Amino acid sequence: MNETKGAFRFAFFTDKYQATYDFYLDQLGLNLEHSWDRSENDKGALFNAGVGLIEVLYLPSSEALFNAGLDYRSPEGAFMVVQIWDVNERFESYKSKGINFKQELTTQPWGHRSFSVVDPNGIVLFFYEEPT
Repeated sequence: MNETKGAFRFAFFTDKYQATYDFYLDQLGLNLEHSWDRSENDKGALFNAGVGLIEVLYLPSSEALFNAGLDYRSPEGAFMVVQIWDVNERFESYKSKGINFKQELTTQPWGHRSFSVVDPNGIVLFFYEEPT
């Protein structure tokens, strides 16, 4: 069987679009893959995170603009996990920017070195590095 791998996206809507956009781009320094601003209620951005994408979408101002196939509620209990190869450097970089940590840099019982931050919507992002 011949399979082609597709891209994985963690997508969510936010009423804090600009603050979220700025956080992922300027604070976390994630690469902006693509963004669009077609209208007041149709804007979004894709940020590279590991081998996947984080898709931040502007929450439309009216339920009349909602797509019936989507869930517009704020994520609860969801978190993202991003593998990196420079966890110590990334932690120090974020610390120097004054980013608040949910969990400081630590070595987990299973060997990962990791830390976590919280985005403007309350979504936790875990950054980890495999043991060498």
